[in-house]
Amino acid sequence: MLPLFWLFVASVLASAFLIFNVQPMVGKHILPWFGGAPSVWMTCLAFYQTALFVGYAYAYFLAARIPPRVQPAIHGLLFLASLAVLPVLPGPEWKPDSSSATLRILAMLSANVALPFVLLAATGPLLQVWFARALPGRSPYPLYAVSNLGSLLGLLSYPLLVEPNLGLSLQSRVWSSSFAATGLAMLACAAWAVRSDPSPSARPWSAPRHGVQRGDVALWILFPASAVVMFMGVTNHLCLDIASVPFLWIVPLALYLVTLVLCFASERIYRRSVFVTLAVASLAWLAAAAAFGPQGRLGLVFADSAFATAVRYCAALFLGCMVAHGELHRLRPGPARLTAFYLCIAGGGALGGLFVGLLAPRIFDAYHELPLGIASCWVLALVAVCRAPSGVFAGGLRTAAWAGVAVVTFGAAGAYAFRAVQAVPGTLAVERNFFGILRVIETPGNTPFVVLRHGTTRHGLQYKSPALRQRPTSYYGQTTGIGLVLAERTRAAAAPARIGVIGLGIGTLAAYGREQDQFVFYEIDSQVVRIARDSGAFSYLADSPAEIEIVTGDARLSLEAELERDGGREFDVLVVDAFTSDSVPMHLLTAEAFRTYAAHLADEGVLAVHVSNRYFDLTAPVARLGREVGLDAFVVVNQGAPQRLAEAARWVVLARDPDYLEILAAKAARFANRAGRPLMYAFRLAPEVVAAAPLWTDDFSNVLTLMRGSPGLL
Repeated sequence: MLPLFWLFVASVLASAFLIFNVQPMVGKHILPWFGGAPSVWMTCLAFYQTALFVGYAYAYFLAARIPPRVQPAIHGLLFLASLAVLPVLPGPEWKPDSSSATLRILAMLSANVALPFVLLAATGPLLQVWFARALPGRSPYPLYAVSNLGSLLGLLSYPLLVEPNLGLSLQSRVWSSSFAATGLAMLACAAWAVRSDPSPSARPWSAPRHGVQRGDVALWILFPASAVVMFMGVTNHLCLDIASVPFLWIVPLALYLVTLVLCFASERIYRRSVFVTLAVASLAWLAAAAAFGPQGRLGLVFADSAFATAVRYCAALFLGCMVAHGELHRLRPGPARLTAFYLCIAGGGALGGLFVGLLAPRIFDAYHELPLGIASCWVLALVAVCRAPSGVFAGGLRTAAWAGVAVVTFGAAGAYAFRAVQAVPGTLAVERNFFGILRVIETPGNTPFVVLRHGTTRHGLQYKSPALRQRPTSYYGQTTGIGLVLAERTRAAAAPARIGVIGLGIGTLAAYGREQDQFVFYEIDSQVVRIARDSGAFSYLADSPAEIEIVTGDARLSLEAELERDGGREFDVLVVDAFTSDSVPMHLLTAEAFRTYAAHLADEGVLAVHVSNRYFDLTAPVARLGREVGLDAFVVVNQGAPQRLAEAARWVVLARDPDYLEILAAKAARFANRAGRPLMYAFRLAPEVVAAAPLWTDDFSNVLTLMRGSPGLL
């Protein structure tokens, strides 16, 4: 029976591999259509968790209600029907319209991905039922570990093998062919199980305990729900503060799957005392880093680099999920309730996914999901231990040990949650939507000002003093790269200028406008538009003498539509500054995007790209993209100059005329502080540096190769 065993293993492995390979593939395909927001992936995860539950529910119904000999025929017919929706990548007709982004994504995934995904999700539990029938003496639960191993391989193969080597269209074709082959292997397993007639002397496998206690079903649902909330909460944090790219989508989900593999592969791996202790320590580390930051001697432990931040969150996620899934494995039933057990696991995952992806953005004004997921996991762990104690946390030590665990855990979770929810002094408004969290904050003092924050990034600052109110500030001050460019283009003697800006913020750049100038702002978030134009907190747009136009929607899609409709805007200056926190908008930094920008520039037009970032050095890739479309590049770096209302920033200025850039560099050299030191300088990257930089396209991008070792703005 050895060939039969390995056929089951291969089929389970392949189906799980395909489930978790299609997720980042489709997510990357649709990400540019919705502004590259982390919520795109959150919405996809909510859909996939729900589709997984539907697949498990179908498997439960098929195994419980349909005669064994009919089950393969029904499943096979549905597999044939699913071939009609291949390939799974949505076509251009699904690009966003005026409807809700969340609803659009859900409708798109339902039409293109749902049926193949549901059938693959059902294949795992069905094969385990058929395995138990064909090989009654062997436990089917290791196949669940095999399934999660396949899921993990599917996830890791995408950023490491698939994404760097295959275009999206080829990825889709390969996936579709593999889907058909997996269906054939699954049907072969089913046919073999139907023909099997186990010997009456064969002793059936049974779980370590037979009965299902009161409350078990609730824990089957709530443990996976808390684990999903934790991993989606960590994903939200990483994508918002680092980058919304497939690699950072995959890491938390991969850790989540690793814990399932480890916990269900063997009873010997999860040791309650060990993992509870480590999980509490990781949570304390996360809370302390949030409270103290990189200060003093603890700076290394609480470092704020992208790597250190990711390690802290991922350690807490891995250990928390080990506790959740380890306790879940202890509650597993016998084979008679196998499909019900998996149905509850999938149902809990769906509840967690829907909570984070759909409900939380509507009921919370900040990212509270992660501390809630951690706290719920520990509450459930305490309940499970009290019902069935063992090991160090049993007997006389049980009460004292778990009291200590509870105090440390809830103290750390409370400290972390308090920092997340505490009101920032001077907060005038807080709003959360599909694109993130917006805060309008007023800071008092001798020179009071109002600031808009999006995530961890300041999106604009305006002073309340009438003398300073209309002066450009922050990354757009007069001693910044963009300040230098716009001062040149909008000086009094110059002809009227046409300026395009990708990313509105509070409309600071409108302060450079004169009468007859035209400013066109492209902004994907309608709430940002409302705050900048209608809230009364900021007045750059209202006070500017220039003609102001705001185009709502993804900037790249809007520019492409204008190019097709009108032949281009003929901008004298086009500004690209669409970062949310330090997340990199990859779809705005590809060769296809830069070709669109270049087509919208006047003959002597200038493209200015803001590349200040704590985590990534984007300078060389932007220069490489410029070279691909015939634009020469200068890097303009300025130091902070409070007396000139400018913060430290780095801009890459690109133009067709290299002489213009030399003039710009000479003008930058004239700015000095009171001690005579340069405030700003401009330089051209060495040709070999530009040539060695990656060329990003819609099919290929890898921002993680540019990660800084330690945080820094420039």
